[in-house]
Amino acid sequence: MPCELCNAFENEKDRVIYSDAHVFVVPILHPIKDGHVMIIPIRHAENMKDLSADKSRAFMTAANLAMDAVKKTYGQTPMLLVNGWEYRSEPHLHAHVLPSNTNLRGLYAASEGVVGRNKASVEELTAMADKIRVHFSYES
Repeated sequence: MPCELCNAFENEKDRVIYSDAHVFVVPILHPIKDGHVMIIPIRHAENMKDLSADKSRAFMTAANLAMDAVKKTYGQTPMLLVNGWEYRSEPHLHAHVLPSNTNLRGLYAASEGVVGRNKASVEELTAMADKIRVHFSYES
């Protein structure tokens, strides 16, 4: 299913920071802050499981390169984030790299209004694992 990001590599060549045979890195059109970039597969894929091993490796290599470059450019430790399917503006798989002065726990706690660090009991962790394990498969 073609989408706006399917043509982004060709349409945004002047903004491409990095590319290889499978992925590219580009500043996002609506950045949250300066330094906000996206890693995008060149060919349409909606999930990580849609990528071959080579394309997955290329995606993660590009993410690491983007994180290193953002850190060197902005002096802040970057975050690598992938939105869940229901929260993406495009169905095309992409990841965000943003410079940050906090960690994921701090960001999520502030965003969701939850306690930043709350140690769970062994029983709670086992119950959580049991709930998730039922749905843990490559096919779904």
